Amino acid sequence: MKKMNNKSIAVICMALVCSLMISCVPQEKVRYMQDPQGAVPKSYFENKIPDYKVQPGDYLFIRLFTMDKETNDVYAGMNGSGQYSSNNEQGIYLNSYQVNDSGLINFPLLGKIKAGGLDIQEIERQIHDLMLKEIANPGVIVRLVNFRVTVLGEVKNPGTFSINQSCITIFEAFSLADDLTTYSNRNAVKLLRKIDGNTMVYTLDLTKKDILSSEFYYLRPGDILYVEPLKNKQFAFESFPYSLILSSLSTVLALMTFFKF
Repeated sequence: MKKMNNKSIAVICMALVCSLMISCVPQEKVRYMQDPQGAVPKSYFENKIPDYKVQPGDYLFIRLFTMDKETNDVYAGMNGSGQYSSNNEQGIYLNSYQVNDSGLINFPLLGKIKAGGLDIQEIERQIHDLMLKEIANPGVIVRLVNFRVTVLGEVKNPGTFSINQSCITIFEAFSLADDLTTYSNRNAVKLLRKIDGNTMVYTLDLTKKDILSSEFYYLRPGDILYVEPLKNKQFAFESFPYSLILSSLSTVLALMTFFKF
């Protein structure tokens, strides 16, 4: 058998190293919010928290109260248990009012109240004005209780998450899913959002800092985030596989010695 020279050995080793390097995920594909190459790093981004407009199918928790004990007891019956921070989701819905297809809620004593197309503050003011016709100094609390976002794809803990606050950013949503995996395609994250009964699909690039000023930085109730995997995921390594290279080279040398190349 013909003896293999040093040049051939070097070519084999270099080919092995190059193939493994190509399989590694580069830092540019993993890092969030990068500045354009050569640009001055930007540190200020203006983004106003949007006012969510209530839509048909939403659930609203409404609590009424007054300083008068007798009157307050009457309204307490409409507040259910009065426990917004219930220990279970079913209890929250039982104490809530659903917005019907016409954008209305049917509230005891006050009748049908418009909610669709209004934000929470506008609904509170509307109920407050209706109560003023009956009592003095009424108090109103309105909360949206069906704020959920769904995170799917290349994340460590996919699922649907209930949000117990008025707003949430896209990065906070990914933190609920324990962050993206190393093999996620951060350049093309899909956001599915319902607008006027239609589902719209938007593509977001999390590696660019301008996501911080994007209209999609703050999520809306019902939003779905889908993270696609990198195309070379099945061949990729999270970091440079030094131990694999050394073991592979050792195997090559051992085989060459055995066959006396």
